[in-house]
Amino acid sequence: MAAVAAGIVPIAHGSDIAGSIRIPASFCGGVGLKPSRGRVSFGPMMDENGYGLGTNFVQARSVRDAAAMLDCLAVPQIGDPFLIPRPLEPYAALARMKPPKLRIGWSTTALMGVDVDSEVAQAVERTANVLAGMGHHVSEASPELDGLRAMRDMTDVWFFGFDLRLQNYARLSGHAIGPETLEPVILKIYEHARQMDAAQFLNALAGINTARRRLGRYFTEYDVWLCPTTPKAAEPWGTYNLGRTDVTFENLAEEIYRGTCQFTLPHNILGIPAISLPLAMHTSGLPIGIQLGARLANEHIILQLAAALEEAMPWSGRVPPLHVSRTEQE
Repeated sequence: MAAVAAGIVPIAHGSDIAGSIRIPASFCGGVGLKPSRGRVSFGPMMDENGYGLGTNFVQARSVRDAAAMLDCLAVPQIGDPFLIPRPLEPYAALARMKPPKLRIGWSTTALMGVDVDSEVAQAVERTANVLAGMGHHVSEASPELDGLRAMRDMTDVWFFGFDLRLQNYARLSGHAIGPETLEPVILKIYEHARQMDAAQFLNALAGINTARRRLGRYFTEYDVWLCPTTPKAAEPWGTYNLGRTDVTFENLAEEIYRGTCQFTLPHNILGIPAISLPLAMHTSGLPIGIQLGARLANEHIILQLAAALEEAMPWSGRVPPLHVSRTEQE
């Protein structure tokens, strides 16, 4: 996303199993769309990433480019395990249309115990007011989620079999697994994965299913969930790095993931589309990402809403100090 924000490339690939498209977009001031589960095929070499929790797409600078890329990539492949509904018209065309009147719930309630920065919270509320001014039915409401429990279940699902993958990499590369070749946190994850059994993995899947059913109730009342992408603007480099020696697998959720994934993880659990938009700036000079999530297969709804917000709260002229547009001046 940094390369996109700097104007080096117009789009860049990203994968997202807990927010890895949306979080960089939030930190760098770009547009990060996570499509619905099954929208972008993993074929022909794979069926689903992370047991259906992950997806691939791109990061961009505009809603227009994200919609156009979705038209290019949302093409079912032979042998895909399932297909989800798709609108009859292209996403690029739908994104230019005015969205219908929607029921929008907004929240800044901490889902993993990380308080939302006051300026981030104000940006969410300001966005909610803009949407209300467009005629949408907007109210403050938070979904139900035991975030840390869900995060721990997710890590057990992610890393079941992680040891086998690393052992294969070691065989192919000729480099032994150990502290000389792995960062400390990765080594801890590897050691945990070696001790996992099928019961632990199945219990984690059951926990995610429970979280999914509870989260799903929110979208029986609301068409769209508006919230921060991340609780804070970008924190100092190294805050969540994998070279830390104070992180164990037992505190991995608290120390590494909850500071960034608090509001992005729910959309992966549900398999629904979500987009991060750079709708505000912090007084620190860093971007603030605001996130919209909708029901399964409703990418066109959040693209329409995102395009309306892009027009009402534009960011196209907001570029970082290091940007391709400044090269001639320098």
